[in-house]
Amino acid sequence: MDVTWNIWQAVKRLCVGLPLLAILASCTPQQPQRPTFHGRGQEVKTDSALLQAMVLNQHLAEQADRDLTRFAAEGYAQTELGYWAKTLRVVDHPLQTDQRVLVHMQVFVLTGQQVEQVSEWMTVGQTECMQAVGDALTQMERGEQVSLIVPWYLAYGATGNEHVPPYTNVRVELTVEQ
Repeated sequence: MDVTWNIWQAVKRLCVGLPLLAILASCTPQQPQRPTFHGRGQEVKTDSALLQAMVLNQHLAEQADRDLTRFAAEGYAQTELGYWAKTLRVVDHPLQTDQRVLVHMQVFVLTGQQVEQVSEWMTVGQTECMQAVGDALTQMERGEQVSLIVPWYLAYGATGNEHVPPYTNVRVELTVEQ
């Protein structure tokens, strides 16, 4: 009876221990996987057209910055946001945030060619157009006119629009209706 009892205890331990051992053995940490885009023996190829486009974009941006610096030196003062303004001054009664005003805006490339003329209602403090124009409106009063030199990144950006090429600095003649 003592022998059968010992065998019975050994079988019980084996029945409990084997599944536990199997569970512990399956909990080994996973090895990191290779990225799927890098197969063994394959080289990563650089897209030469993309590289050329990036170099061209960098060149265009640098040229636009040089042009802007030369043009803005003629009587304009640079603002905190990064555009240049002529006749933008501290006013007694600036336009209030969320106030709707009629704005007349003429946009010129720095060569002097007019590319846009817009008259529209705008809400002060909201960016409904160029970021520089929205900022300038917060510092103007009714009836005031201001000339802005706007770098491409605060105007039409790296994409431009149907009238303005990418990376183009512009001059904006801005008037707030009385």
